[in-house]
Amino acid sequence: MDFQGGTRGRAGFPAQLQMLLEVEGDALTLDLLQNRERLAGAQVLVYYLPNGTRVARPSGGAERDCCYRGDIRGYHDSWAHICVCSGLRGLLAISEGRRYVLEPVNGGTTSAYRLDSLKQETGGCRVLFPPPEQLRLQAESGPTLHRRAKRDATSEAGYVELVMVADQAEFRLDPDLERIETRMSEIANYMDGFYRTLGLRVALVGVEIWSDRDRVPTDGSPQEVLERFLRWRQTDLLPRMPHDSVQLIMGAPLTEGIIGASTQGSICSRRSGGVSMDHSVSPLVMASTVSHQLGHNLGFDHDGAGCGCDGSSPNLPPGRSCIMEPLTGITPGLSFSSCTHRKVAQVLQRDRIGCLWDVPEPSRLVGSHCGNNLVEAKEECDCGLRLECTDPCCNASTCRLMPGAQCATGGACCHECKLRSAGFACRPSRSECDLPEYCDGVSARCPPNVHKQDGTSCEGGNGTCYGGTCPTYGRQCEELWGPGSVPVSDACVASLNSRGNPDGNCGRRANGSYISCAKNDVWCGQLQCQGSGASARKQNRQSRAPGCPHKTPSPADDVLDLALVLPGTTCGPNKICVEKKCQDLSSLKLPGCQCNGHGVCNNKGHCHCEPGWAPPDCQSSGGGGSMDSGPPAKEQAGRGASTAILLTALLLLLVLALGLCFAKRIGLYKRLCQFSKGTSCQYRITQPEPQSYSRAPPERPQPPKWRQTTELQQMPVIKVSGVGVKEGLPPPIQANPSLPLRDLPAVRCCPERKVVEHRQCQVRSKIRRQTQAEMLRRGANTRS
Repeated sequence: MDFQGGTRGRAGFPAQLQMLLEVEGDALTLDLLQNRERLAGAQVLVYYLPNGTRVARPSGGAERDCCYRGDIRGYHDSWAHICVCSGLRGLLAISEGRRYVLEPVNGGTTSAYRLDSLKQETGGCRVLFPPPEQLRLQAESGPTLHRRAKRDATSEAGYVELVMVADQAEFRLDPDLERIETRMSEIANYMDGFYRTLGLRVALVGVEIWSDRDRVPTDGSPQEVLERFLRWRQTDLLPRMPHDSVQLIMGAPLTEGIIGASTQGSICSRRSGGVSMDHSVSPLVMASTVSHQLGHNLGFDHDGAGCGCDGSSPNLPPGRSCIMEPLTGITPGLSFSSCTHRKVAQVLQRDRIGCLWDVPEPSRLVGSHCGNNLVEAKEECDCGLRLECTDPCCNASTCRLMPGAQCATGGACCHECKLRSAGFACRPSRSECDLPEYCDGVSARCPPNVHKQDGTSCEGGNGTCYGGTCPTYGRQCEELWGPGSVPVSDACVASLNSRGNPDGNCGRRANGSYISCAKNDVWCGQLQCQGSGASARKQNRQSRAPGCPHKTPSPADDVLDLALVLPGTTCGPNKICVEKKCQDLSSLKLPGCQCNGHGVCNNKGHCHCEPGWAPPDCQSSGGGGSMDSGPPAKEQAGRGASTAILLTALLLLLVLALGLCFAKRIGLYKRLCQFSKGTSCQYRITQPEPQSYSRAPPERPQPPKWRQTTELQQMPVIKVSGVGVKEGLPPPIQANPSLPLRDLPAVRCCPERKVVEHRQCQVRSKIRRQTQAEMLRRGANTRS
């Protein structure tokens, strides 16, 4: 039924809108809120002059506040997506069986079409399209209005920086740069709404329009077009416009009844992208298709029928579908299934998605769109619409901080409206090849993600860091086929990948044919795994290659690179896989950095220092980290120094204890020597030490003088008148043949002497005393 739809201007759209519509005799009241649940539009618009000159200018001509979402008053579970940018268009659902598409027609009117009146065969990746004379429109069957997904303030959302490219056929459909940019922006806005439910955001950072000619041929199979497009991305687009994924929107149909193709699990790599046919005038429908291709880039698999997964029963009523379902029917999916929600949890734990943690700088996004839940230029905070904002730190109406607040909830370095202290780990390392980031105490934003430099050894020397990951062959087998899957033998890998067929190859050519791996590149082609009954990919077949049992994924028409070895996988000593070829690490031509053995190089070419050492060269003491990661916490930074101090203190205590024991032992020996009362013992202590000793003996108390006199005195010869010598004292007794007293080894009673030597010392002293006493007695007898 026709009804009047007013075309609004490009500025001054209200934040709330109430709309009265008459549909099939029913008067409907739509309560709508401005759809700011998205990121701002592209910062760069690129187009080409007729002579081929490329022009790049800041975006801003397209209005992005003209779309609304809401429900229908009085109808439970109803929903509506309405845009008034250039006429009234949108989708609304009154009940399960009453869904309508709103489209502007000539004369300023709007027509409403029931979805079930559009006869179209089921399809998806292989959908058949209606004849050109029919309205090129498909509609949606989202079960409920997509509400803003609340997330824990301490968690961190992933961001996909997206570039959209319109080919020349798309430009010819409507040769107006501003309208094409508006359409690309609307598609990206809806995509952002879909992915918010998964904890991801989609930021459109660039739009390129091939206004003069196509940069790559767009004829041939979808796989051929995709391969050409990805090569152009690597050589032309990436160097001048950094991004995470690129999607080509084609104005002409693809062959084989396929509406899109993309690479599997390629996000953050040079092959992250997809192609989609613009098969509907509705931006919402196109957003579903492009979201499907982006989902493959992120590693999402196809859902089963009715959004079922793992062979379970469908979790949606008939007629509804999910975004990752391969056959969408007449109603494209506008929600992700529970299968995808489980899958994204696994994807976000992988170590090769570091690019998703780089929050787009506000300078890369145009304008200030207060209420889109992203802090942009001239904003201090953004907590969404006023009716939905729950952040006590942010004023939703002005996007300014509340009085006394230092920051707003949502920043990884903000807690209870206060900045976290410098050194708080806002993004811990996610893998062996990743590096942690820390708050700087000044900004609520966590520093951009950094990782170890490509070529750094990992997994105990079994792998090599590449792009922040450690892609080993065995781990990839488990990711593809489940735990317990292992690589086949070396001989089987060489045999299979040299065939150049679905069982083994090194990728495809632009025409879709398989490429045989060269002898040196067989480990860089298709993954060849065996074992594990569970499979991460539902579609697979058991190869019947003689002598080499292995599993091979069934080829999907809309997915490439499903089972190819990841770049950076080790393929030999000091060799890694790059572009499906086994190349020397030296071919990476990486800048070196000298970290003096106390750190590693990061992907910026700077040293990331260990705790206790300071950047930039890890040569002097400091807190660790790098100039890119922020400073670690003081308690963590001082952990190394504290450990060293503790060890030093323990060592000093040990030395002190040994010294005390030694001193006590010396004192014990002194007391033993004094207790013995040995004259010779005391005397020998006073004798000079032989030359063979290098140190002077310890001082000892001098023996009593009477002992010295007795010990050294010679007996005089007593002469009596009339008596000769023979009549005097008897001749002295000959001394023992032992060494003279002064020649005996000195320090026999020193502390080093054993206890038994004390006894010897005492025995010899006793003998000498007895000898002297005997001599005196004989002398006395003689005199008498």
